[in-house]
Amino acid sequence: MTITLPQTKDILDLVGLLIDEKPVFRKGEGWDLANPTPGACITFLQGRDNAIEGAIITDLAATLYIGGKLILLPEATLQDQFDNGEADEPVVEALTEVINNLRTLYNNIDLNPHVAPTQTFPYQVPSPDDFVAWILNPSKRVDYVGKTAYGTGTLTLIAP
Repeated sequence: MTITLPQTKDILDLVGLLIDEKPVFRKGEGWDLANPTPGACITFLQGRDNAIEGAIITDLAATLYIGGKLILLPEATLQDQFDNGEADEPVVEALTEVINNLRTLYNNIDLNPHVAPTQTFPYQVPSPDDFVAWILNPSKRVDYVGKTAYGTGTLTLIAP
């Protein structure tokens, strides 16, 4: 049995609470996980036995929007990071903190395994024999898409 993903309202309400504004994201059509844009990040959700139960992936625009809002960075600073094609470490750490809070939504769903986020990594397309190759064809996927100051941002929740 795969993990149950949290409800859209719960995800958006919690992100909004953390960044102190109504998030720009809505359910939408996400990007091709086999062809990532530069600067995308992934955080795995591990169960108690270190099994990967799911993942949260953000493109660069979503990383900058979520992480930058959390730590109150000026938009000019975030735009510079966008132009450079990579979020700075404090922004990525802030994104990880938001994901750490989102895991509580997973953990409050009956029958879901208890999960904790890993460190956030640059997203790389897994090879077919990689133990996380399921990323390219997850059994469950929800994309939240929205217009940020840096272009369209996408927050993707997936499960094996």
